[in-house]
Order: sequence, then structure tokens, then C-alpha cells
Amino acid sequence: MFFLLRIGFWLTVVFLLLPAVVGGPASHAPSTGPAATNGDPKVNAFDALSAASAAAADAGGFCGRQPQACAIGASLIQLIGERAEAGARFALSYLSDQIVEEKRKAAARANGGRAGDTLTTHDLSPAWQGPRPPAGMAPAERTGAASPAPAATPPSAAPAAPAASGGTSGGVPLPPKRPA
Repeated sequence: MFFLLRIGFWLTVVFLLLPAVVGGPASHAPSTGPAATNGDPKVNAFDALSAASAAAADAGGFCGRQPQACAIGASLIQLIGERAEAGARFALSYLSDQIVEEKRKAAARANGGRAGDTLTTHDLSPAWQGPRPPAGMAPAERTGAASPAPAATPPSAAPAAPAASGGTSGGVPLPPKRPA
């Protein structure tokens, strides 16, 4: 829908800027000939300029006649400006990230790295590990098992993560382990 509005706007601009078609109604003389007698209005550049200046002067007094509409319009313009600024900041940060990434790749290629490296910094960041249980917690408490932990296993020798069987930590299921 917005595409159609844009097309309509630009076609209107083009049609207004195009010169009159030769042989059309605008090519007749303004005060003589059959076109002047049938009541077709003729507008020259001076008349159009004076009408535009009168419309601009009238628009300048609009806020005096409708102060509430001007206040709403001012707040709308401020909101649009803030959103445009936020969008510009987002685009600038995205572009700067892309430039940094390209520089990193160029430096890696210059130092003899692989030329086909397509990993981004996000790809190279470590995977999410989840919350770590307290160091003194027994393995049975980490997995949520009902049986107590064997007394022979010291807490420091216990594994850092629950078993790969999809154990839970306090009733919350943990994701499966990734292969190393």
C-alpha cells in the first residue's frame, strides 16, 4: 500500500515538473483564440508564485487559529525526530560492527589465517552455560534426585554439571550437554 502512495507522489511530482505538451491546451495563447472564449483558466508562472506565497502566508497563521492542532503537530514532529535519531543510531552501530568485522577478517587473512573464514564475533563467543550450582551442593541435589549422595565423594571432586540425561536443577530442566 505504501508503495502505491510513493508511486503516486512521485508521478505527481513528475507531471507537475514536465513542460506542457505541444499542441495541448497549455500551448494556446492566454488571451486570444478559441481557448480563451470557452472559459479555460490560464495560469502563468507569476500567478502561480503569488498563489503559493499567499498559501504560505495563510499557513503561517494556522497556529493562531488552531493552537491545539499546532501543539499536537509539534509533539508528533518531536516523536518522529526521536525515532529517526534512534534508527540512525541503530544503523550507525550496525555499520560500525560490520566495519570492525571486516577489519578483523582482513587482519586474519594478512596474518595467514584462512581466507574462507565466515565466522562472526557472535559465532566465536562461547555458548550459554547456564547457572552454576553452589560449590558445596551434593551431586544428588544438583540433579534433583531423591536419593542422598554417597558420603565417600567429596564435594570438590563432584562433576561441575548434571548428568547428560537431562537432569534438573531445583525443578528447572537443563539443556543437554553439547559434545566437545
